[in-house]
Parts: sequence; structure tokens; C-alpha cells
Amino acid sequence: MSTVNAASTSETATRAIPRGAGVVLAFAFLGTLFDGAELNLVGYPMAYIAGTLHVSTIQIVQVTTLQGFASILGGLVCGWLGDRYGRRWTYTGSVLIFGVAAVLGGLAPTYGLFLVTRLVAGVGMGGLFGLAYSMFTESWKTSKRGAMGGSIQAMYFAGQIITEGVVYFCTVQFGESDGWRGGYIVIGAITLVIGLLSAITLPESEQWRHYRRELAAGRVPERMRPAKVPLSDLFRREHVRGTVLFIVLASAMFISTNSMIAYLTTFLVQVEKVPLGTASVIVLIALVITAVTYPLTGALSDVIKRRYAFFVASLVGVAGFGWLLLLVATGSAHVSSQFWTDQTFWAVLLCAAGSGGFGVLGVWMAEYFPTRIRSAGSNTSYYAGRGIGAGLFPLVALSVAGTVPLALALGLVGPVLAAAFALGVPDRTGRTIVAVE
Repeated sequence: MSTVNAASTSETATRAIPRGAGVVLAFAFLGTLFDGAELNLVGYPMAYIAGTLHVSTIQIVQVTTLQGFASILGGLVCGWLGDRYGRRWTYTGSVLIFGVAAVLGGLAPTYGLFLVTRLVAGVGMGGLFGLAYSMFTESWKTSKRGAMGGSIQAMYFAGQIITEGVVYFCTVQFGESDGWRGGYIVIGAITLVIGLLSAITLPESEQWRHYRRELAAGRVPERMRPAKVPLSDLFRREHVRGTVLFIVLASAMFISTNSMIAYLTTFLVQVEKVPLGTASVIVLIALVITAVTYPLTGALSDVIKRRYAFFVASLVGVAGFGWLLLLVATGSAHVSSQFWTDQTFWAVLLCAAGSGGFGVLGVWMAEYFPTRIRSAGSNTSYYAGRGIGAGLFPLVALSVAGTVPLALALGLVGPVLAAAFALGVPDRTGRTIVAVE
């Protein structure tokens, strides 16, 4: 790239940052928030959904598994669309898709139709991560992106807290059979409003616009042009190592978080016979702990680099899940109404705190991939990880463990895997983002 083009790129980026960064950040927050809200629509009310649709708990876990695989498809397609046709409209379409799916899921009369709506939701949810972090990274002026990037990812768990509150309120008002349905409809309706607002007010990334203009004018060097085969760029020699390792790290993090999402409420309500209100408080505390660790770990990554902050968070997760597994293995994993006196409660909180690595992952990926494949690279890595960690692993864990408590404790696999691979992943902490690279 010529000096003139580089200067033009830098000037375009600098001029565009102040103009729409606040709006972009707002929609990055909202998109991630309702992505988390949607995902928790299966995990939190799992027992009630199974009862209403007259199926087993493992069949609802299968819904989570298949939804995770659907999100891989969504991630691949939406990531490519975001790089090819723009961040804005791909983001809007993704949000609208899973908003509609949530409303229809709340109305589904049978397990089969419910499953279909969750598959559609998975495809829609597959667009959010890479798009949100691409827009954020391309508009955020400072190189200190970690803390704000972690705050964006914290919205994922804020969304889960919202789901818990909405579903709990609806369950109290309408009963166990209809309460979860009300929660789906409420969350879906709000998501649709967010999607419509993004269509009206969300600005397109100036970095992406500039790259497409340069490409159309023939000023982009051959090696910096998109590959003719979609997504094959990710597996070229200069990117394949990062792509594969980010898939491993994302899988590890989803194993950690979704072991909690899939089994914690069921463990408390069905195994320990904790009242729903008390169980909701425990889940809420765990979610708050997780949400707080995201920006903290992100801020730490600005100081000591992404890979080292991620590694530290993984060690916390190893300690938490290791403690929980020991309690389960020795028959000491119990939670009472006075849960703050129980070791199991504190082990669960340590597990939650160990999820802080997620607060680093989005910015880490976005800084690694160039503008032309930033959305596709981040989406492919993240949603492949979600399919494995949030989709496949909970089902396998329950099948292998045979009991909910042991399946929950097997979340230990996640932080162990994360710690083992974190230090080998390429790290470009705080680099300057330009359009043509």
C-alpha cells in the first residue's frame, strides 16, 4: 500500500471515530446483551419447558446443543456477509431474526416446533459477536480497548440476568407452564425493537467503507484482497494458526460458562430442592460476579497483554471447578437455604469468576484479524467455539457423568483447556486498526 493510501486510511479512520463511536458502542452493548438473554431462554427455565412440552431434561439440553450448531452456521454466514456487504445491515438482520424466533418459541405448542424456533434463533445469534467487536474496534479511538471490550462482553451476562428476572416474574404471575412462554415473548419483543432501531440509527463502519472503496478502485494489493472462496482467507498461512487457536479458546470458555448455564439452576432446583426464589438469587449472584470480571480482566489485558490476562483468568477457573469437582466426588456438594454457609456456593462463585477470559477474547480476536476478514474471523472462531462448548459439551458431559452435579463440575475441562493454550495464541494488543492491511 502506498504512503498516500496509508495516510488516507489513517485520516479517514481518525476523522470517523468521534462521529459515530457512541452509537456503535451502544448497539454493541445492546446486541451482546440480548444475545445473552436469548441464550439463557433455554438454560434458566429448562425444567419448566421440559414439563410443559412433556419431554425429558436431556431433550431440552439437545435443543441447546442443536442451537449451538445452528449458531456456527449463522456465524459463518453472517461473518462473511458483514465483511462483504457491511456491518450495519448484517447486524440488523441478525437481531431481527432471533427476536422473531423468540416470540414464536414462546407460542410453540410442541417440542418439534419449539426446536425449530431455537434453530432459527441460533442462526440469528451467530451474527452478533464478530459484528459487534468489528464495529467497536474499527470506531474506538484509543488503543486501550480491553476494559471497554470486556464491558461489551459483560452485557452477555447482563442479558442472562434480564432473562432470569423476566422469566421469574412471568412464572410467578402466570405459573410454571405459561411463565417461560411469557418470558420468551417479552424478550423477543424487546429484541425486535433493538433491531428496528439499529436499521434506523446504526452507522456503517468507516473503516469497512474505506476498504471497499479502495478495493473497488483497484488500489488494494492482491495479497490484501478477499479470497474468491468465502472464509478461505481464515486458513491462509498468515491466519490459520490464530483462527484454530481462537476456536480452541472460545470452546474452552463456553465449556466453562455453559456448564453453569445449562446445569446450575437444575442442580439447585431439582437436585438440592432449593426454592426457585433462592435458586434465582444464587444464579443472579454468580452472573453478577461473572459480569464484573469481564471488564476487570479486559482492563488487566491493557496492562499485561491479552494472552496473559486470559491465562490468569483461566487459573481462577481451574481453582473453582476443581474445588467443585472435589465436593461432588466426595458427596459434599450441598446447597441449603442458608447458601452462604455452604462450600458449594463459594466454589460456584469462583467458577463464575474464572470466566473473566471472555472479557478479553472479543478485542483480542478483532485486533488479530485484518479489516477485510475481521467479522468473519471473529464470528467463525467464536461460534465454532460456541457450537462445541455450549452445544456439544453439555450434552456429552451429562451423558458421561450421568448426574447433573457431576456434569456441572466437569466444566473443569474448560479452564484447563484455556490455560493450556492461551500463551500460544498470537497477541497484537492495542495495535492501530487501519482499513487496508
